[in-house]
Amino acid sequence: MRRAKMPTILLVDDEKPFLLSLRDGLITLDRNFRILTANNGQQAVEVLTARKVDLLVTDLKMPIMDGFELLAYVSRCQPELPVIVMTAFGTPDIEARLSKIQALHYLEKPLDFDHLTRTVDNALAEEKHSYIRGITLATFLQLVHMEQKSCTLKVHSRGRVGYLYLRGGSLLDAETGDFHGEEAAYRIVAWDDAEIEMDSICRKQEKKIEATLEFLLMEAFRIKDEDAAAETDAGAQRNEGLSENHFGNLLTDKEDAPRSSMNPAQPAYNAPDKLDPHLLERLEKTSEILEYAIFDAKNFLEHKSKEPCSLSGLDPSYLFQVGEEMEAYVGCGTLSHVMVKAGQKNRFLFFRHGSRRIAISLKPGSRPKPVMEQLAEDLF
Repeated sequence: MRRAKMPTILLVDDEKPFLLSLRDGLITLDRNFRILTANNGQQAVEVLTARKVDLLVTDLKMPIMDGFELLAYVSRCQPELPVIVMTAFGTPDIEARLSKIQALHYLEKPLDFDHLTRTVDNALAEEKHSYIRGITLATFLQLVHMEQKSCTLKVHSRGRVGYLYLRGGSLLDAETGDFHGEEAAYRIVAWDDAEIEMDSICRKQEKKIEATLEFLLMEAFRIKDEDAAAETDAGAQRNEGLSENHFGNLLTDKEDAPRSSMNPAQPAYNAPDKLDPHLLERLEKTSEILEYAIFDAKNFLEHKSKEPCSLSGLDPSYLFQVGEEMEAYVGCGTLSHVMVKAGQKNRFLFFRHGSRRIAISLKPGSRPKPVMEQLAEDLF
């Protein structure tokens, strides 16, 4: 007789007593659960990369790597993984509001254990078609808003890339390709199969979006539904023998097309090149390097050395802007790097690598020249 599969549940919380009590409580249910635990998002990612997990139950506010960064990782690498979010900082209407988009379960601490048990059973039940696995961008934005978090989100979808800048849970600005502000936000929010990266710092300061996040979400999906309906009508017209070019012209003609149409036929942004693994390996292995951080062209933090990393909050574009102004003024070649000296022994190096900017902190007493020589092959 074939044995039933034993589901694996990963519990993530930085409060160890709570985590252990939660684990012991689920074990006593005698549901044949395999329970794994982690104290922060970084430990959870290590578990997720090493083990097959059937359900993730996570807190949001944790040190080192918080629950938002963990959810962003899941959206990119394991988008089908069911998720239950726990938090002690919710409000009475949060769960009701999130249930409208049905993308994950949200539980407020202190937990009602019976409610948790039902939620776990529902998430693991394969026949529960009403439960949508994974986490959508709209859900992620709702959580950011409700927890009043500041961050920058880099969103990928089908070759397109967009940025959402949030401070205190409010959306300040957005950009994708040639679109900015609300127009960009409408497009990004409506993308299907979105993968999310998160930088824990809001990289914009000026507020260019006045609409509330809730309004933006509703409006984006309204426009998306209208576009889908228009596509359906176009198909029906073609089936009736009408010219295929007739409706296409209606959507692509700049004078006749609705301003808010978000037909995604053409990518709004070219997908960026991936980080060079040889460069990452060199940064990790160069003994003189204390810390490093890699930023994309929009100052989004793509990669950093292990925590704590004091470089993650920098704005490298400012340094290169000053350097480029000096380059133009002096007229003595192309700027390759910037070196900053702080005190007697602390030195920082800033490089450009394609469209990316790399910040490096050297160990006290280390000389920049040997480091530049070691990195030259990968950087220049």
